[in-house]
Amino acid sequence: MSEAITSRRERILTQPILPLLIRMSIPTIIGMLIMTIYNLTDTFFIGQLGNKSMTAAIGIAFSFVSFIQALGFWFGYGSGNSMSRALGAKEEKQAITISSTGLLLATISGILLTVLLLPVCESLAAFLGGNASEDLLRYSTEYIRIILYSVPVSIYATALYNQIRLCGNAKDAMLGLMLGMLLNMVLDPIFIFTLKMGFVGAGWATFAGQVAGASMLTFLSFKNGNIHVSFTKFQLNKTNLYHILIGGAPNFSRQGITSFAAILLNISAAAYGEEVIAALTVAGRIAAMCYMVVIGWGQGFQPICAMNYGAKKYDRVKKALTLSALVGTIFLIIADIAVFCGAHDLVSLLTKNPEVAYPAVTILRLQCISLPLMGIYALSSMFMQNIGRYYTALIISVSRQGLFYIPLLYILPLIITGGNPLAIYLVQPLADIFAFVLGLILAWPAFRDLLHN
Repeated sequence: MSEAITSRRERILTQPILPLLIRMSIPTIIGMLIMTIYNLTDTFFIGQLGNKSMTAAIGIAFSFVSFIQALGFWFGYGSGNSMSRALGAKEEKQAITISSTGLLLATISGILLTVLLLPVCESLAAFLGGNASEDLLRYSTEYIRIILYSVPVSIYATALYNQIRLCGNAKDAMLGLMLGMLLNMVLDPIFIFTLKMGFVGAGWATFAGQVAGASMLTFLSFKNGNIHVSFTKFQLNKTNLYHILIGGAPNFSRQGITSFAAILLNISAAAYGEEVIAALTVAGRIAAMCYMVVIGWGQGFQPICAMNYGAKKYDRVKKALTLSALVGTIFLIIADIAVFCGAHDLVSLLTKNPEVAYPAVTILRLQCISLPLMGIYALSSMFMQNIGRYYTALIISVSRQGLFYIPLLYILPLIITGGNPLAIYLVQPLADIFAFVLGLILAWPAFRDLLHN
């Protein structure tokens, strides 16, 4: 193993857990916030135009963007977790092979999606829920068409980001994302207002940011002891495909189900009007900021868990999991109180339309009901995935939006009748509560096994 990789491995296997968690998590928290800000930036600047159809179109397009991210997570987490365990077992050659295989699969899938979906872009926008009005369909189609050009770059960059992060170099992974986010933020107002490109300017700013971020991640892969980007050292054998496709399935399923649930939500919300779609978009972005911080904290836990588990240091895995759950829950309780009290001010940052702002505040406060539970829920899936129990991790991952959210989306309107949008607003907090309970039940036996090792 190279000196840099050996040094990083020894730090993860020997340093005190809490300082190590903090050091590993700070870059990943920043990285997740950057990813969230990526999604917030277009919503913020489009919101300044005061057009509810444009704001709703961002929400329509985001369900597709979420699916693209799901593919990147699939290849990135599947290969990254396997790479981390291989490094923990001092098998650097296997880590290189897995990296090359994962990136090749990610890039090819992105190219195929772009080629297949560009000719049917308007139909795709309509399928995603964009046919609530003529304006909404037009804006959604325009934005999604630009997003499609960036799909191969986006999937590749997401996969590479997770490979670098899961192998213990969260700082370099974060830097790649940060460059793309900063460029996106700078170009948004320039394209939208200065160059008078309007709504489509936001899409091109996002495209430029993704290309810049992918380029930086590729450059950094050749620095600081990272596994170099390569498309020539792949091995498409049964074992490698299993670890990438099955190992990454929980992340793909969670994000993919989230994307599908968002599509169904947009379709259901269309019955209540464009302003409800826009309000759900705004409230969802704000709630995601808090959740993404805890996801970033959990991502700092992941390489510690995977590498120590691969090295059979089970006491360190147990301690890391306990501390991660405790700190994450405390943070979410504090954030929950702040979001509930400041809901009006937070919503006003993303929309100037009162028809959108009023329901957005209600939605955001209702989501505060379940927010403190989300740290333990997320960690339960991450923990099971990192120790190789892929199928249990898969069930936990899909439960929130798949097993609970989608059924509730149709059950609650039958209970809360009369066209009351409260039926739509309550779906997410109730699904979160049910998913938390299921995650706790399924992950507890594995944690109990650690107690006896």
